[in-house]
Amino acid sequence: MMKNYIAAGAVAAAIILILAACPVSAVQVNLPVSVPVQITSDSHYERNPSVLKGDNGMWWLFYTRGRDDRGVRGYNDYNPDSDYYDIYYRVARTKEGLRSAQDHKVPGIYPDNAQRDVSAIKTGDGTIWVFTSTGLGPGADRSAYYYRYDSSGWSGPAIVPWTDYAAHVNAVTDSDSIFVFYDVGYKLNVTVYRDQQWSAPVLVTTNATIGKGLSDRGKLYVVWSHIVESENVWGDWIGFSVSNDNGLTWQSYDQIAAWSGATNWDPALIKGTKVFKLFFAPDTGTGKQQFIAMSSSDNPEDTASWSIPVRVTNAQFGLNSWWDFWPDPLEIAEGRAIVVDLFYASERNSAGTEMTDSNIWMMRVNPATGK
Repeated sequence: MMKNYIAAGAVAAAIILILAACPVSAVQVNLPVSVPVQITSDSHYERNPSVLKGDNGMWWLFYTRGRDDRGVRGYNDYNPDSDYYDIYYRVARTKEGLRSAQDHKVPGIYPDNAQRDVSAIKTGDGTIWVFTSTGLGPGADRSAYYYRYDSSGWSGPAIVPWTDYAAHVNAVTDSDSIFVFYDVGYKLNVTVYRDQQWSAPVLVTTNATIGKGLSDRGKLYVVWSHIVESENVWGDWIGFSVSNDNGLTWQSYDQIAAWSGATNWDPALIKGTKVFKLFFAPDTGTGKQQFIAMSSSDNPEDTASWSIPVRVTNAQFGLNSWWDFWPDPLEIAEGRAIVVDLFYASERNSAGTEMTDSNIWMMRVNPATGK
């Protein structure tokens, strides 16, 4: 297994070698990417990475680990969406170093909450906040919660007010505020932490789930999966909302991206110097294969400006398939180059030939958008 990313000049050669050695179905990837690097390898089901860089330059990776020993989706009827999870993290000087870093469990007296989903941020004072929710998993304490890490160590969990029955949670921050997105009954809301107090929630949009946000130049953006439960519509496309007034009011836009014939889950939005990039996880409907795709736009409020989605991962080898899901992309400058490092959960085995328990992986994605 590689410990470092393939240098840009070697990516094309590596893909050619893979093409020569594998069935076509194993390499149907539309974007040039590095060879995926496996970060975690525990036999339990691990999912939903959230990555940040601390004030001291150290990289932090947070993720959740299931408690059920069965570990593999479908094995003895194991359903990872019904498991309870503990929150783990790793710290390293480089992103690549996360692979060999030690596992740590976020301490605390956990609530009766599945803690399946996790979203970590760092505020201006250097404090790390880790938000978690059930992700529609089990538990009686069905609010969103948060933990904090500062010079005194860990504290929490504490409840995010007004989040009863929150399904999914995501947090973003700007210079002086924390914006927490969550959905209840397929209605997407946001609440704000500012001046050491929480605001009452504001409705972002209805018929939406799994909203992930972005703060950029005084604007708030959030992408979400379209749901109409009464009409049995589940993730037919990815939508987009924007606020110009710190989350008080929102304008929503329909269908900025969709993979034809798939259920579109897990949207995540990033922005470089100019271009917005949307990563999401289409499910082909077979119940077996879920992969990661990407679309982009330099004018996100123009729905027609979003590019046709391209496939980033394949999640298949021959007749074997699995889930790649919950993308957490980072776009950063390395010297004069702009690179996208993608963390995600995957059920692929180390060789990329068949399904196993889910682990955390990362890969470098060519930042070219095709536009």
